[in-house]
Amino acid sequence: MKRYYCQCGQETFFNNTYCNICNAPLGFDPAKQALLSLYQTDQQEEPIWLSFDLQGNQYRFCQHREHEIQCNWLIDAQSDQVQCLSCRLTRTIPMLDKPENIRRWALMESSKRRMIYGLLDMGLSVTPYTTDPDKGLTFDFLEDQRSNAAIEQEYVYSGHAQGVITMNVAEADSSYREATREAMNESFRSLLGHFRHEIGHYYWQRLVHESTYYEQFHQLFGDERTDYRLALDSYYANGPVDNWQEHFISAYATMHPLEDWAETWAHYMLMRETIETAFNLQILPTLTPYSNFDTWMDEWMQLVVVLNALNRSIGNADAYPFIISNTVRTKLKFIHQLVNG
Repeated sequence: MKRYYCQCGQETFFNNTYCNICNAPLGFDPAKQALLSLYQTDQQEEPIWLSFDLQGNQYRFCQHREHEIQCNWLIDAQSDQVQCLSCRLTRTIPMLDKPENIRRWALMESSKRRMIYGLLDMGLSVTPYTTDPDKGLTFDFLEDQRSNAAIEQEYVYSGHAQGVITMNVAEADSSYREATREAMNESFRSLLGHFRHEIGHYYWQRLVHESTYYEQFHQLFGDERTDYRLALDSYYANGPVDNWQEHFISAYATMHPLEDWAETWAHYMLMRETIETAFNLQILPTLTPYSNFDTWMDEWMQLVVVLNALNRSIGNADAYPFIISNTVRTKLKFIHQLVNG
């Protein structure tokens, strides 16, 4: 994540809607990847905002800015949309008659915005399903009987199918995530990581399937045409293969080639944003060009040593509980070259 500053000089942060010092309105422009300080033009029927960067762009606020979601993303003033790029991607929200669902929805949207920031930073296009039903993207945030007895569905599983990403809103509850993490014997689980995993399935269809990279994917990850249901049943019955750390980034990645891809994709997004954050906070002395994967990877391995040492010093578990084997490194390099190519 980049560092942002208000026009008054105060540091601001990705989700801020106002500067804490001068109270200037703030808004994120996804096209510029910038958090902007704003001022209003002459009073009109609908407020139009300009940025102190003096580049002349005119903006409107997202419909959810003054909502509990507190979305600070901007819309081009000439657009006929009332919601920003990120909010327009959400097709279904949980029932809001329960106060906790408003909190869950807000957390889901916040993580989604950060995930989309990462996609845009990688130079990837994000197209809403309403714009392109064949290749577009949309999200359904659902709950099931485990958290709401009034819901008909007994279980809602997170997943992706033809551009539709379904997320169980209970993932926004830290207690649920921790219980699920322990039940699945995972070393790490986060809401943002969940988004990154599911979006990986979507971009496999967009970037790999029926592309020139398809055969290379087969060589590294395996044949995705392997029966998914049988693979899933086998994984939950028998667990991961022995010595899985030698070839996979996580135990769940052993389940099926498409899950291996999604887990590796999510990890690449985690690495990329964390390296950018570390550089902008001057923890890393240089920002490695993304074209040089090996140097980039070497800097990453030095950074995680520091992260884990700091966490141990304050009595917490390792911030980075992963092993990057040579095989995993090769898979990450494939994604790096795919994205940057």
